[in-house]
Amino acid sequence: MKGINPKFIIMKEITHDAKKFFDLRDFILNVKSYEEAVKGFKWPRITKFNWATDYFDIIAENNNKTALIFADTDGNEESVTFEEMRIRSNKVANFLSDLGIQKGDRVMLMMDASVEIYELFLGIMKAGGSIIPASTLLSPADISDRIISGNVKYIVAHQKYVDKIDGAGEALYRLKGLICIKEPQKDCTCETKENIPCWVDYDEYKKYESDFESNFITFSTDNLFLFFTSGTTSKPKLVMHPHHYPVGHLTTMYWLGLQPDDIHYNISSPGWAKFIWSSFLAPWNAGCTTFTLKYDQFDPDKVLEAMDKYKITSLCAPLSVWKLFGTRDFTKYNLSLKKMVSAGEPVNPEISKMAKELTGVELREGYGQTETTLMIGTFPGMKAKPGSIGKVAPGYEVKILDQKLDEVSPGRDGQICAATYPVKPLGLLTAYEDANLNKNIFKGGWYLTGDTAYMDEEGYFHFVGRVDDVFKSLDYRISPFEVESEIIEHPAVLEVGVIPTVDDRNRIVPKAFIVLNDEYTPNRKMALEIFRFIRDNMAPYKRPRSIEFLSEFPKTISAKVMRKDLRAYDENLKKENKTGEFEFFEREFSTELNLRRRK
Repeated sequence: MKGINPKFIIMKEITHDAKKFFDLRDFILNVKSYEEAVKGFKWPRITKFNWATDYFDIIAENNNKTALIFADTDGNEESVTFEEMRIRSNKVANFLSDLGIQKGDRVMLMMDASVEIYELFLGIMKAGGSIIPASTLLSPADISDRIISGNVKYIVAHQKYVDKIDGAGEALYRLKGLICIKEPQKDCTCETKENIPCWVDYDEYKKYESDFESNFITFSTDNLFLFFTSGTTSKPKLVMHPHHYPVGHLTTMYWLGLQPDDIHYNISSPGWAKFIWSSFLAPWNAGCTTFTLKYDQFDPDKVLEAMDKYKITSLCAPLSVWKLFGTRDFTKYNLSLKKMVSAGEPVNPEISKMAKELTGVELREGYGQTETTLMIGTFPGMKAKPGSIGKVAPGYEVKILDQKLDEVSPGRDGQICAATYPVKPLGLLTAYEDANLNKNIFKGGWYLTGDTAYMDEEGYFHFVGRVDDVFKSLDYRISPFEVESEIIEHPAVLEVGVIPTVDDRNRIVPKAFIVLNDEYTPNRKMALEIFRFIRDNMAPYKRPRSIEFLSEFPKTISAKVMRKDLRAYDENLKKENKTGEFEFFEREFSTELNLRRRK
C-alpha cells in the first residue's frame, strides 16, 4: 500500500474503513494539480474508525522515523519516533483506562506545548475519551464554567496550572479524576477533599503495558474533539467533532502541501483548534515530522533560530507573527523553508510581499473555522491572488449566499456557506452542543459560517469580515477587516481593531484601536502620522475618525481580537463623557491635515 514504507513490518490488519482513508490520503499526497484534486476527491463513507488505532498505529509500528521534535527556549529538546509515540500512547491508554475513563468520557487538557500532549491526544483517543483542549490563560471561573457546560469528567494539567484548577470550586465535585504532569524534582501534592478526586501523577503511565487492546467499537460519529469557540461577539460555544474529523483534515494537509519528508512547524497554542489542525492531525496525516517550540513569551529571534537549527521546511504562522518577523534580519538565518501558509487572520498584500522577500517562498492563505477544517485556500501550485484567501477546498462546495440563501453574483458580498447536502464534508462539525444554536447555522442544506466575503469572476474568495462586525457609516458599508488591512501597512502598527463608534455629531463612524510596535510611542505626534497615512491611503468614507492606542487587545484563547469588548469599552467612555488615555480625534488635527468640516 502507498504511504507505508515496505521495510516496516505491519503487524496490525488494516480495517476496511481505514483503507478508504489511506486511499484518499495517498491520492492527495500524490495529486499533481488543484484541478486534479477537486475532480478526484470524494469523501469516503466510514462507519467504524479510530484514527489513533486504525491509522496512526499502522504507520507507526516499527517506524523509527522522527514523528515529533520538541524544543524550548531554554535549550531542552527531545525527539520521539513514530514507534516510540505508538508505545507511549498505548501506555497512556492503559493508564487512563485503569483510572476509569470510559468511552465518551470528556477529558479537558490544560497544558503547554510538550511531548506529553501528543501522547495524551493519542492515548485518550485509544481509551475512548473525548478531548477538550483548554487555554492555559483561563481563570478559575472560566475553568468552572467549562467543567459544567462541557460535562468534563477528567482534567489533565501541567503542575503550574493545578492551583487555578483547584480554584474552580464546586464544579470539581463533577469530576471523576485529576491528572498532574509534574515539574522536575517536584511531586504532585493533593489535599484530600471529600467527593473531589485527588491529583494523580501522570508519570504513573510509564508502568503500564506497551500493548493496548480496546474493548469497544469506535464509530466514526462518536465524539472525538470538542472545542469552545473563540467568542469574539458572544460567549464561547461548544463545537462537537466526531472521529471522522481527522479524515476531514486531509483538506488541511493538502493546503499545507505536506509530504512525508517535511518538518512542519505550526505557530500556535495547544488551547486552539488550530493546534489540532496543523501541529497534530495534518502533519501525521502526511506521515511527516511535526515540530513544537515551547516559550513563555513569543520572541521572533528565538523562533527563527529554532527554525534554522531544526531545518524547518514547512511553516504555518498567523499575520501577527509575520508582522514581528518583518522587523528581523533574515540574513542571519539559514532557513530551509519550502512552503509557508497563514490562517486565522486574513493577510494583506503588503505582508505577503514582505514574507516572500524575506524567505523567497510564496505565502499562501487559507480559511477555516473551529467548526470546520480547511474550506478555502490558495493551494500548492495555484496562482496566488493578492487580497484573496483562495478557492474552494477539494471535497467542499462553498457558495456566497444572501439572507434568503440565494447565490449572489460575482463581486457582491454575502455569507460564506458550505453545502451539507447531498454530501456533508467530514470536516464539518456535528453540531453545537446547544440545540437552539444549531438552528442558526444549519439551514436548507447549508452550513452558515457567519463570515462575509465575495467571490470574483475567477472563483477566488475575498474575505470581508464577520457578519456581526460589518456596519454602515454615512450609508456606506464598512468592513472592519478591510480598514484594518490598510492601517496595518503602516510600519508602526503591530495590531489594529476597528469598531463603529459615534462622533460629536451623533453619526456612526469607524474607530481604530492600535497596538504599536515596541520601538514606537503612543503620543500626539504618532497619532498625526497615522492620520496622515490614513488620509493618503484610504477612501474618505471608511477613514477612522478617531484612533486610540492600547498596550494590548482583549483577545480570545485563539488570539482573535474581541471586538465586543472593544465596543463595550468605547460605549462606556461615551456614557461617562470621557476619552481614552491615548485617544485622538481626526478633528484635532484639522490644521495639519488641512481638513474642512463637512456640513
